[in-house]
Amino acid sequence: MNCLPPKTHWGLGLALLLGTFAVLDGPVVRVAQAQTAGGPDTLTFARATRLLLDHNPQLRAARARAQADGQRAQAAALFPNPTLEGSAEHTPRPNGGADDEWFLTLTQPLNYPGEQRARRQSADAATRAAKARLQETRTALYRDLRHRYLAVVAADARRRLLRRYADAVQQAARAATVRYEEGDLSPVRRTRLQSAEATFTNDLADAEQQHRAARRELAALLRPSRTAQSEGLPYAVVDSLSFRAVAVDAQAALSVAEAQRDRLRARRARVERERRALERTRYQRYPDLSLSAGPKQLSTPGGTALGFTAGLQVELPLWDGGRTAVAAQEGRRSQAEAALDATRRAVEVDVRNALDRLRSYRDRLQDTADSPLRKTDEHLQDALFTYEQGELSLFELLDAIEAARQTKLLRVRLTAKYLRALYDLEAAMGVGPQDAPIVVEGALSPHAPDL
Repeated sequence: MNCLPPKTHWGLGLALLLGTFAVLDGPVVRVAQAQTAGGPDTLTFARATRLLLDHNPQLRAARARAQADGQRAQAAALFPNPTLEGSAEHTPRPNGGADDEWFLTLTQPLNYPGEQRARRQSADAATRAAKARLQETRTALYRDLRHRYLAVVAADARRRLLRRYADAVQQAARAATVRYEEGDLSPVRRTRLQSAEATFTNDLADAEQQHRAARRELAALLRPSRTAQSEGLPYAVVDSLSFRAVAVDAQAALSVAEAQRDRLRARRARVERERRALERTRYQRYPDLSLSAGPKQLSTPGGTALGFTAGLQVELPLWDGGRTAVAAQEGRRSQAEAALDATRRAVEVDVRNALDRLRSYRDRLQDTADSPLRKTDEHLQDALFTYEQGELSLFELLDAIEAARQTKLLRVRLTAKYLRALYDLEAAMGVGPQDAPIVVEGALSPHAPDL
């Protein structure tokens, strides 16, 4: 019925399985090749960044909010508008005739010079705060893009890895069926292999679903409209995972974050705004002034005369002397200063946590780089040879295959977490899509930082 002996069928299936192992490690532990320019259906990270900046609805909303906040702040700093008032009086005389009088008055509220200057400075600080919040949103979305792009690449690596193992085990199972039919394989061993086949197939189905979900989540950040391309990402992501050991000095990273993080810039601008607002509010302790002037005409039976009116209105601060408004503004200033201090501490925690994760995953990847775990292919080849010699059971062989698969998956998982730590570190330092990279180029290419 078959031209090959039963054991040869089984050995051929495992040989085909082992033939797929050697290519699994390359995308995970070697530095990825430079992103290809690709065709119209290829999504590089540079292209994904452009799509994010052009189409992301959260970014559009942040731009509109920053514009509205800035314009509102500038409107509050404008010099107060004058008022124009016209009035007329008609007074009948007892002996006949009447006196007619009309007034046209222009009234201009006056700000103290220091008050108006404080208004402008407060508005400028509020505008800077609005722009910094927009930049912080852009940086957060850039980090989110990196995370989602990485999720697609990592999910694809897991999917390809599990497919190779599942295909190979299925091939081995077919060879085992031949052995079973020829009486060379016990029912227990056949059942064990069928169970392994079902497990590998189920894990592959999960990986396929996770890959589709990751592509949908990435597409949600990039697609031009709510309805366009609603089924997922219409591009092929061809990048692969990479690992390069990166060392970052903690104090240097904290210094960059203090100078560059837009969250801190927004808080500092808010403190400046509240301080200038306090200067402006202190002028409320002085009387409000208004200057008015205008022409006047008086018509009597004896003739008509033209004149003018002029006046200075001075508020009498009898009931509200402005002290409560000053006290309230002092509270807002103190609140802004405390919020700045809290934000500094939060940014420091972000930087240090990212550095801690970076060092942890880097060390774990380096520790396994030359360990026996990295030689799973050789171990599996030895296991196949030993099995063919009859010195290794099917159960031991399947355990060796599962150990190799878990080792490969561990490398994928550690590399992805290492790259996420790099993204989080740059985001904590305020690196956005408009900035030069510090510790990672694009999404998947770490480089030695100048820190």
